[in-house]
Amino acid sequence: MIQSFKDLLLTDTGKDTSIVFAGTLVNVIVGGLFFILAPRILGPSDFGIFSTVVATGVVAVRLSSLGVETGILKFAHRSSNQQNAILSIALKSYLFFGLIIAVIGFFIAPILSAILGHPEITLFLRIAFGATVFFHLTNLFVAGLQARQEFLKASIPSIANNVARIVLLLIGSYFFTIGLYFLTVIYFAVTIISTIIGKYFLPFNIEKIDKSLASDFFKFNIWVAFSLTLASIPFDNYFLLKLAGPIQTGLYAAPLKILTVVYEFGGNFTSVLASRFASFDNKEKVINFAKKTSGLVLLFSLGLLFLILIADPLVILIFGKEFSGSIQVLKILAIGFIFFFLSTIPSSIILYYFGKSQISFAITFSRYWFFVILLFLAVPSFEAIGAAYAFTISEFLAFSLMLFYVLFKLNAKNVN
Repeated sequence: MIQSFKDLLLTDTGKDTSIVFAGTLVNVIVGGLFFILAPRILGPSDFGIFSTVVATGVVAVRLSSLGVETGILKFAHRSSNQQNAILSIALKSYLFFGLIIAVIGFFIAPILSAILGHPEITLFLRIAFGATVFFHLTNLFVAGLQARQEFLKASIPSIANNVARIVLLLIGSYFFTIGLYFLTVIYFAVTIISTIIGKYFLPFNIEKIDKSLASDFFKFNIWVAFSLTLASIPFDNYFLLKLAGPIQTGLYAAPLKILTVVYEFGGNFTSVLASRFASFDNKEKVINFAKKTSGLVLLFSLGLLFLILIADPLVILIFGKEFSGSIQVLKILAIGFIFFFLSTIPSSIILYYFGKSQISFAITFSRYWFFVILLFLAVPSFEAIGAAYAFTISEFLAFSLMLFYVLFKLNAKNVN
């Protein structure tokens, strides 16, 4: 068993995964410093508002991304002769739709803040919407580098962002009192830095858009876009802020930041799997590769079980006694993230081997429809803990549906 794991680490997949893990870990540690300091500076109430604004910014990015990152991974991989054409389509799409979302966001920010019952966050929401284009450009360069399997370079723009946030926070705290406005500005403004670095690492020639290629590109992406949009809507934050208040939102958001490493590593690990599954021409190769990589997934899942054991001292150490209500939330969310990470292999098979982006959307739609129902039932009575249970149960549902579909398609007899 141990020897098999060592052998796996020596393969190209193992090496790429190790680079991705190391880059993600460094990124999360550096970025984690910001999200350790932010709750302590703002307190549960303001941090709940800050987290909701950040989550809304993610929605804006995903809403206007049209699944382009996933399309880059599928169509602009290292052996493709259409890299420049695909990246050109992606660049022009990102600029066009990013600017549209920024303008629309400026006008709907007051409406959204009124719906959430906090009209004072209008300015913060406008800042989040305004940064959409730079998030898009950063994501384009990172996805392009991942598609070329240059994973080390792909990790640098995000690390640079997080380092810049910490530096600016330290400089700002030296000269004046730090508040919600300052933290919001520096969080979104540093994406200019990652855009510049990404462009430096991924130069490419901009080509005239090939309509036929663009059609194939967006036919695949459209279902991914729907899935990403649904997945990025912060239903949990919105329900908590509206029904339980900003303090409960903050108690939920703080442990979620600890688990950001799972989201980031899961996404980056999927980029390692993407080019492999996309290149396979028969199910035997898919089954063998899935079995090999499952060891890495199970190992990471064990790390999440360890996190549950140390949740009590960890939360107090990182966020302070004010966030003691986050301890149980962290334990429940960690179980949900185990199911999320277990889903990386079946979801990659569905998207990149079967090419069934519509199936991915159907499962995502089912997951979030169920999530919203659970939030509606649980948040009024159980607040942040109820939201954590809703998250975990819905992640288990998504994993079960993906696994069932993959086993059905590949033939359960052969898989076993």
